[in-house]
Amino acid sequence: METIFANVLFDKEAFSINVLHDWDVLIIDGGWARKRGISLFCYWVARRFPFLQKIGWLRRNKEKVEYEQVQYMATLIKLNRISGVHGIFGIRDQIIEKHGEDIIELQIKYGAEIRRHIHIGEPPDPERIRTWDPPLTQSPDTWHFDRDWVKGKEVILKPGELAIFHVDRPQYLRSYIDYLFEKIER
Repeated sequence: METIFANVLFDKEAFSINVLHDWDVLIIDGGWARKRGISLFCYWVARRFPFLQKIGWLRRNKEKVEYEQVQYMATLIKLNRISGVHGIFGIRDQIIEKHGEDIIELQIKYGAEIRRHIHIGEPPDPERIRTWDPPLTQSPDTWHFDRDWVKGKEVILKPGELAIFHVDRPQYLRSYIDYLFEKIER
């Protein structure tokens, strides 16, 4: 199965929504930046020192930050749909254990294609394996496609291989959009 980039599905002439994007100041709102900074620092502390998760606020903050990945998955599903991209989501068992109900809800609501993603072996084992059920044809060269794309390294996909952009790397959203734009505009 390969990714579909169908300009036919996205008729630029027929699709028209007008939006005004104001940009008023050069700084990010101080209140948001302060809260976000504290939240992310506390998230890091709670992950680094798990015993601190006994403190209710730290545990709830950690869970809230982790839930953002579910929200990011929903964003990717919507972006793929409006771009005419067929996305496949490979989800590991540990993610299903934590967010299974939310993921199933997204699958039902948006018709997202979800596959079980399995890692056999852990880094730095060079013989480790990554697989999907049902299977996908992905060489190890594609495993860090998003990271390589961000660094400007072009990975040549073999027939049947898919570009991989991880849900757990929301910092790459801009790069994913750049990738889509480049592929759709060709």
